[in-house]
Amino acid sequence: MRLARSALALAFLLGGCTTGSEPASLTGGEKGVFSSRNAGTPIPADRIKGLDETQLAALFGGGALDRKDDPARALRYQSDACVLFVYLYRRGGTAWRAEYADAYDLHLRPLPVDQCAGSVAAQKRRVA
Repeated sequence: MRLARSALALAFLLGGCTTGSEPASLTGGEKGVFSSRNAGTPIPADRIKGLDETQLAALFGGGALDRKDDPARALRYQSDACVLFVYLYRRGGTAWRAEYADAYDLHLRPLPVDQCAGSVAAQKRRVA
């Protein structure tokens, strides 16, 4: 009986594994839908890269999340249409600098960074 339960549990766990070369996706590969009441002007990802935390606060306001795992840091911003994650790094005690960003709709489907960044900037939260 115990062996049968173990085999059943193993079959259940392995049933969700993928064997193809494509990575597993929680959204099924769906593209995000961007729909904002105040979309602002798109901000290209390369304009975000290199900004320090003061510049990011001026552009996007206060973040909804600030996660530090030195030498990495993740800031999360949100608008009515999307969630923007900006990833910063510092090396050798230097200032935090943005290296890249990801954007998702409110159902966590990927969006273009520029659309989301524009929306977040237009609706920025004030830094307390």
